Amino acid sequence: MEKKNVILGTVLGLFIIGLPYSGGWKKGGIAAAALIIVGVALNFIVGTAVFSYIADAIGAYLGYRWTTEYNAAIDGDVLAIEE
Repeated sequence: MEKKNVILGTVLGLFIIGLPYSGGWKKGGIAAAALIIVGVALNFIVGTAVFSYIADAIGAYLGYRWTTEYNAAIDGDVLAIEE
């Protein structure tokens, strides 16, 4: 199996729709749907776009984290997964 590009995982995670790349279709799809639903609902309730930026930041973090964990699992590096 090939390693995933960490920078690509982070950038795609920033746009939320790239989370399936980082975390797989099931985990990434659920996280993307949850971030979109919660972000849009909070934006609608409060009347501002601040929560979209927060959801984007969370998506970027998850993209980075999941891609790093995936690469560490391929290498067999247990310490990198636990960090």
